[in-house]
Amino acid sequence: MPPKEKVESTEQVLQAVILADSFDKRFQPITLETARCLLPLCNVPLICYTFEFLAVAGVQEIYVFCCAHSDKVKAFVNEYRKSSSMKIHTIVSQECMSVGDAMRELDAKQLIDTDFILVQGDVVSNMKLDKVLEEHRARRQADKSAIMTMVLKKASPQHRSRALGDGSLFVLDQSSKECLHYQPVKAFNRSRQDRRMTMNMEIFDKHPEVQVRNDLIDCQVDICSVEVPALFTENFDYQDIRADFVHGILTSDLLGKTIHFHEVSDVYAARVRSAQMYDAISKDIISRWTFPMVPDSNLQAGDCYEYRRGLVYKEKSVVLSRTCVVEEKVVIGANTQIAEKSVLSNCVIGKNCVIGANVKIDNAYIWDNVRIMDNCVVQHSIIANNAILEQGVTINKGCLISFNVRVGANTAVPAYSRLTALAGDDEDDDDGAELVSDVTMVGASGRGRIFKEPESSDDEDDEADPRNKQVNRLAFDLKALKVEALVLDESASEFESEVSDVEDEVNPAEELDREIAQTLERAFKEGHSIDIAALELNTLRMASNSTFHEMRKRIIPGVLKNIDLTAKAGSGKMVKEVLTRWGPLIGKMIHDEKDQLDGLFILQRACASLYPDSAQAQKVFAPTLRYFYDQDITEDDAILEWYRSEQSQQGTDVEKRLREVATPMIEFLEQSDSDDEDDEEDEDSE
Repeated sequence: MPPKEKVESTEQVLQAVILADSFDKRFQPITLETARCLLPLCNVPLICYTFEFLAVAGVQEIYVFCCAHSDKVKAFVNEYRKSSSMKIHTIVSQECMSVGDAMRELDAKQLIDTDFILVQGDVVSNMKLDKVLEEHRARRQADKSAIMTMVLKKASPQHRSRALGDGSLFVLDQSSKECLHYQPVKAFNRSRQDRRMTMNMEIFDKHPEVQVRNDLIDCQVDICSVEVPALFTENFDYQDIRADFVHGILTSDLLGKTIHFHEVSDVYAARVRSAQMYDAISKDIISRWTFPMVPDSNLQAGDCYEYRRGLVYKEKSVVLSRTCVVEEKVVIGANTQIAEKSVLSNCVIGKNCVIGANVKIDNAYIWDNVRIMDNCVVQHSIIANNAILEQGVTINKGCLISFNVRVGANTAVPAYSRLTALAGDDEDDDDGAELVSDVTMVGASGRGRIFKEPESSDDEDDEADPRNKQVNRLAFDLKALKVEALVLDESASEFESEVSDVEDEVNPAEELDREIAQTLERAFKEGHSIDIAALELNTLRMASNSTFHEMRKRIIPGVLKNIDLTAKAGSGKMVKEVLTRWGPLIGKMIHDEKDQLDGLFILQRACASLYPDSAQAQKVFAPTLRYFYDQDITEDDAILEWYRSEQSQQGTDVEKRLREVATPMIEFLEQSDSDDEDDEEDEDSE
């Protein structure tokens, strides 16, 4: 037993263990050449987000457990800790094949002597752990059998940060915060038995009221006691932290241990557990849901991103042609060059990349040192470091193009293809082997071949439904499952019941109408701040994959409905009062001149629809239009373009009358423009 003085000193040190290896093969062939935790997420290695999350939590000492590509992980950690105040150690074990093996190795080394935080190396979160640590410690003081506290995040079934093929079912006691039963849930199952939950009914003897929850995201952030690694050692059949350990503890009559939970809802927490989640979390980072972990926070030493309008982030050394178009939600790394007439949208471009002329990149992730020549198209795919796309190449959606692959000119890579420049399908098979390129996939001048996943590489149960893997692919279309289901040996009714778990049968437009109406009603009733209301609405937009136009079409009338033309001053229902309080929320949905014009058309239709009486409609439309202008929600050019357009002159009689009501304001704006031009001419003549 160590001396008492040592125990007292280490009890004050908050420790964490990061499992850098995911022990699955979902990102192959890319992870045949680098560690999963080092994959760039918005141009920052994944593990940097985990380090930052733990630093905010007050962690002082971290043990990084690495297996695959341990040399690269160690090199990165050695460089990272030079600028970190935390003590970071690496533990290497090449023989580990699962989380259970890692925990047993951790127990054997006896490095942990107090409660610690256990996380995966692909966690992205901005939550603070002060409260959950306090709850766990207090619970441990009162009950030594409470060995773990899981942090669970509440999220709607359609939330973008939920993994489509992986879910969890929890049975919880809200009064004691105890987890009573856990069961992994897959979107698709082979048998009816797999679709049922089996639970010990004796649970209700001690817990008369329980909740059965499947609306929780489990990003596997756990507060563990020192007993947890020892329990893995005592039970060699424990491999997975949830399906084996948690399920085993909760169903064991002999161990006498309990597992608790802490539920959060107003923070961001997710794991990059698949290509689908890589895509979702990248979009969340760009959209600033992970703040302060956003590109312009420059988490990585040497980064220097600037945040610009339209959710565009770029470093200062980027070279952009005057005729290239950078649309919204784009990240561009240092020393990247983009030639003329290229269009970038919803994408991440790494450092030192060269993008040729007339290139279209949409929803794609281009890593460092990639060269894309003229007239290429890249759709919703990942292109790893040092890849080259020659002229006229088309990369269809869902592709993973690994390191050093070269795709020859005018080649179209089929959707969901995985290309590698390695000769073997295993990281150990490439030594001394010679690559034989697949001309049908990479072209005559290309370098690379199709990667075929070995049949024995299923990281889940060998008998698991293959569709669970398919829905975790990048850009996978759920509608394709309906066609593939025809070849499966199961009834149509079984298939339809399973699809309903992933794809909602409700009309998406009607569902969005209902969700936005409820969100606005709640904001009005509870007096939410504009930032909170905008956050909830943007969450709905991303979860439903809706455009800002769809949001404006519902939010502008939703705000105007709150106006009561008969209300008295001070009621909060007068036109001016409603606009002053909730007008900025509309402004949050308008970003550029195109949005401004769209917002004006929606305002015109909304006022005419809500108030069929022309006089009443004018009482709302005129001050709202003026408010939009005064608050810079719409600029004068957009208002003039709206007024002069044919669309504003069409529609119902009330809509046409509302346009006439705007005439005095239009004359004012035109006069202002004329005066500005005269002033400029006078200055030029002088």
